[in-house]
Amino acid sequence: CTRTGDSLPESALAAYSGRVTPTRPRLLVLIALVSGVIGWVLATIADSVLSRYLPVPWSAAVAVWMLAVGLLMWTIVVRPRLARRPGTTPLPSLVGARTAALARAASRVGVGVAGFYAGVLLVFVADIPVPAAEAGAWTSGATASGGLAIMAVALWLEHLWRIRCDDDDEEKLRPGGEIDLRGIAGGTERTSA
Repeated sequence: CTRTGDSLPESALAAYSGRVTPTRPRLLVLIALVSGVIGWVLATIADSVLSRYLPVPWSAAVAVWMLAVGLLMWTIVVRPRLARRPGTTPLPSLVGARTAALARAASRVGVGVAGFYAGVLLVFVADIPVPAAEAGAWTSGATASGGLAIMAVALWLEHLWRIRCDDDDEEKLRPGGEIDLRGIAGGTERTSA
């Protein structure tokens, strides 16, 4: 939503005006690849230099899955409010902006966790006959799948939450638009007189 007096191109406005575009799959794939390489390198170094497998505790998988379930619960709770169903009150703008930020951050963190533990899993799969490698493979797989679950729920939440400007340049909640955070600065909402 550009104002008539804006002379910057749309890409510059998107970069500097507080407007946030939806998460691009290309970015998520890049994060997964980079974190996967980091996980593989660390697991390989631990295996070759220390002559032991990289420790992967079950508590990591439990924590990641608990985060995925918590994010899913929040998404289910706010979904009717985001859709403005009858009998529900819309989310305040600040809560909506924080929800959008949570969705964007969670998608990136989830795919980073999934990529890292997938890289570690590759090292364990190479030595799967060894009992310690088998246990590490199960744990790494469970943690990586939890990271993918976080990413999926976060992308769903991001899809549900879009703020689009209408013709009067006022912020309204509508699914399917872009997120415009220009009205929210420093924890307070902009009021129009």
